[in-house]
Amino acid sequence: MTHMIVNAHTRISQIIRENPEAIDAIASLAKPLEKLKNPLLRKVFASRVTVSQAASMGGCTLEAFRQALEKIGFQWEEQAIEQAKEESLPQWLTTLTSQDIVEMDVRPTLEQGQDPLKDILHAYEGLQFGQALCIINSFEPIPLIQLLGKKGAMSHTIKKSDGLYYTYFLKSDQQESSTAYDEDDAPAIIYCNLQKWEEMLALFPESKRKFVDVRHLEMPQPMHTILSILPSLAPGEALLVQHKRVPIYLLEELHDSSYRSYIYQESETEVWLLIVQTATHG
Repeated sequence: MTHMIVNAHTRISQIIRENPEAIDAIASLAKPLEKLKNPLLRKVFASRVTVSQAASMGGCTLEAFRQALEKIGFQWEEQAIEQAKEESLPQWLTTLTSQDIVEMDVRPTLEQGQDPLKDILHAYEGLQFGQALCIINSFEPIPLIQLLGKKGAMSHTIKKSDGLYYTYFLKSDQQESSTAYDEDDAPAIIYCNLQKWEEMLALFPESKRKFVDVRHLEMPQPMHTILSILPSLAPGEALLVQHKRVPIYLLEELHDSSYRSYIYQESETEVWLLIVQTATHG
């Protein structure tokens, strides 16, 4: 049994490495945390996320984490919880004026069962350098922070109250523009118009791709199904996915892996993805 001391800042990967029983203990706390049971998801998720961030993603309390981890031998450091609440604002945020901030409340969109990712990315790309996008949500959007971080955005989250978070994303003039996509230096996620989409399908005809329709599956089965198929792709193959929404959590999980995702949104409820191994294409 472990005697490791943990707190709100401890990374999930450290906890699992110390005691693998933590996988089931944490996964049982909330449905979004069940991804830890999937080895590929666990590799990406656990190394990035702290206990505090995992609690926000799962919609559970730090107290629930404390109880679950103490049952399997971890020692909880209470002081760290208070310290986590006393983060100072970054200087770039204190210098922004109201004219520099574009606010987007995504709670109504999420409550309707829709994914706001495309609108968020569009709003971010429309910012001038030195402006910031403020996402208002009921939880800290960890995947979005990682996603826009890849585009060079600096971010900071302020918890206004329980269930109300303001996350600011600053568009820095030192980042590379991601509006033009060169295949040799393309981002991991590329939104396609019809012409670009048809070009990609021509590069990966039926003989070079697998297909899966996940529209009928309940969350989180679409993501688990897709991730279970990807390792079976042969070199030069791609996975064509028919989905009913842009899968923001799947895209985040794939962001640091050897895949590139091309997205074509045919309608509000019809989304196509072509997931390509970057080791064999690009």
